Amino acid sequence: MAEQILKNCCEINICFLIRICYRRWKGGCIEPHPTDKALIVNYQLEATVFGEPNNPMIEEKKHCQKIIRLRSLNTKTNPTVLAREVVDKCELIHKSQLNEVEQIIFYLKNRKDNASNDNPHSSNRKSSTIQTSYMRSSARPYNNVAAISSNTLGLGSTGNTTKAKSTADVTINNIDEYVELLYEELSERVRGSAMILQIARNPDNLEELEKNDACLSALARVLREDWRKSLDLSTNIIYIFFCFSTYTKFHPLIVQYKIGSLCMDVIDFELRRYDTMRNELDVRKQPSSSTPSENAGKDMLNRSTEDSLDIMKEEKPIDMEPPRRRIPELKQRPKSGNWSSFHGTMSSSLMRNQMLNNSYHEALYSGANSNANALESVYPIEVKAQSIDSLDQNDPKMKKEEIDRLNKQLKIFAKKQEQLLRVAFYLLLNMAENVKLEEKMRRKNIVRMLVKALDRQNIDLLMLISTFLKKLSIVDENKDEMLVLNVVQKLPRLFQNPHTDLVQVTLKLVFNLSFDATLRLKMVAAGYLPMLVMLINDEKHHGVAVKILYHMSLDDRVKSMFMHTECVQMATDAIILNLNVKVDLDLIALCINLSLNRRNAQIMVEGRRLHSLMDRAFKYQDALLMKLLRNLSQHESLQIQYIDYVGDLARILTICEDESFIVECLGLLGNLALTDLDYSQILQNFQLISWIRKVLVPCARLDDIVLDTIVYLGTCACDELCALLFCRAKVVISLIELLKAKQEDDEIVLQIIFVFQQILRHESTREYMIKETESPAYLIDLMHDKNEEIRKVCDYCLDIIAISDSEWARRIKKSFEIITPNGCVW
Repeated sequence: MAEQILKNCCEINICFLIRICYRRWKGGCIEPHPTDKALIVNYQLEATVFGEPNNPMIEEKKHCQKIIRLRSLNTKTNPTVLAREVVDKCELIHKSQLNEVEQIIFYLKNRKDNASNDNPHSSNRKSSTIQTSYMRSSARPYNNVAAISSNTLGLGSTGNTTKAKSTADVTINNIDEYVELLYEELSERVRGSAMILQIARNPDNLEELEKNDACLSALARVLREDWRKSLDLSTNIIYIFFCFSTYTKFHPLIVQYKIGSLCMDVIDFELRRYDTMRNELDVRKQPSSSTPSENAGKDMLNRSTEDSLDIMKEEKPIDMEPPRRRIPELKQRPKSGNWSSFHGTMSSSLMRNQMLNNSYHEALYSGANSNANALESVYPIEVKAQSIDSLDQNDPKMKKEEIDRLNKQLKIFAKKQEQLLRVAFYLLLNMAENVKLEEKMRRKNIVRMLVKALDRQNIDLLMLISTFLKKLSIVDENKDEMLVLNVVQKLPRLFQNPHTDLVQVTLKLVFNLSFDATLRLKMVAAGYLPMLVMLINDEKHHGVAVKILYHMSLDDRVKSMFMHTECVQMATDAIILNLNVKVDLDLIALCINLSLNRRNAQIMVEGRRLHSLMDRAFKYQDALLMKLLRNLSQHESLQIQYIDYVGDLARILTICEDESFIVECLGLLGNLALTDLDYSQILQNFQLISWIRKVLVPCARLDDIVLDTIVYLGTCACDELCALLFCRAKVVISLIELLKAKQEDDEIVLQIIFVFQQILRHESTREYMIKETESPAYLIDLMHDKNEEIRKVCDYCLDIIAISDSEWARRIKKSFEIITPNGCVW
């Protein structure tokens, strides 16, 4: 009976377990097998146990792998067909991953170890083939996101695939194991840092990592002690702290471990190391007549911008695997029989290649108290001299091949180094949100490092540097340092780059710098003007380019240079053809500045452009456009073209409510001093006298309207009929009352007495001014004004009054008598 009950209970439990266990899988990334023709499919298995419906008791997740062996894969296999077959048969691979599977199969098909594996005679090289294939799989071109980590996880492996964990196996639960790796050999430290990086790249893990003082302390210590030993190690650790720097709340943590200061040390050292390596490579290309230091210095100074442009125009390799060195297999002895000399030459070249790529870490770290010693240790002088001499003596063609090989390896090193520079600069840019930290960076020459790095060709790095410089350029000290470092000379090559984002960021940097007059002149001297004019037609760059051109147009010496470009025509046509009610403010401001130059003004009105501008100004009553037309009217050669619009301008004064538009219309009318124009008829036909008297009432209208109205009266008073009209309509009386109220405004006072001067010039109105108004008395008082221009005009008016009236002549003379202490009269 007991056995039956126990059996029933087991059956019930089994049924219960079957009923409440829920399992599912979640697809992950796909990788090539490091040694075999196989795919590694990473997936996550989730299991949940429910005590009651909708009430989970236990949840567990496990990372798993499945290996799909491609036994039929050979050099004739079609990757597309095989990829479809794999996706159809394997339920762990989603159909959306078809392209990825095809790319991996294509990679496995072309992997060089396949040929050796198929060859039965290559079994004696099996271990080296496995190691090489593993190294290559770690730098696979199809995984851009994990480029840094993938490149470092394979370092130091010896063919044991279980030793290097894939990214899917890295979890924060094993963080202690990864930290322990930081205390091992260099290859293990690189591998451990790469695993911690994978954890840090997930924002959800950052708070947990922040609490792990042991991990962060170990990372900071390793970076401080070993950053010279490995670019991979430095990149990984700085990348980890960069992940923290993207959030402001973690910035105190970075400050605590002094990562920012370390980053600046790393950047400074790497920039100087690259320069030294580049100089030494250039020395090899120079003839042996001059010393290496002289050649390097000359090459540094004479390296042209075209060289840099050629580098920029080179097609960027898309995740290209770095070429690997190969020991050539000689099929027969050289005919000369000098096997040892040939073998020695090849050994020296291989030795130099190896030193360029790897040995500089150990050489720098093993006895480098100064940078010069460290860099010198990378290339032993004796070895270099011997190798160069041997190359010269043997074959110039071989020397050229050797230099080309070293140049390629330098470019590969530069690309790897640029990853480090990019993540380090990015971390500093994030930390520069704090003004105090930014000031510390300035004192440690961050501007010099950024300007120096502008010579690189990596687009992402250049965008980051330009963004950083743009942020720093708003501070005067940084801007002045950029001026000393001649940053203006390094930016034009970026304008010619096809990457629009890089051009946009560079333009914003130039815009910030263009506020300084000295930098603007340097930009013009460097040929910025034609390049910026070309960018006006680009919709994406139009706004910033016009702003920079506006700043350049502020300098009178530069205004005349615009006539040698198409900027004037393009800007004027853009205003005329604009379909919006309001014109682009920056564009109209640029045209207003350029219109002050006579030649630019002539270009603006060519081809009936003046009529189109006037029509648009009246249609929309655009004050800025009318200001442009007012500036054009200042040039005497263009004033005759405005005669057809004088009536329209006079009419708009009495009906327009926009005071800013009225100001510009009055200013334009005041500029038109034409002898053939009947001003009195215009004043009477459009009933402007009554309107003018209302404007001249003190405090009735804006001072700008009052001032331009007085200027217009001065222009009209040149005509004797207009002067009589002003006297009869008591406009002069209104001006005197306004003079009493505006004695503190020198500009208004000056323009009023100029109107008096114009009226006094006519004999028909002179007697009225002298005997019917108080203008002579006010003119005498103004002779003691502090403004020199006012005194000059008053002196001219009083001379006319003294000649015309003897009584006023005695009063004027008496007012100028100065009695000295001795009683002498002057």
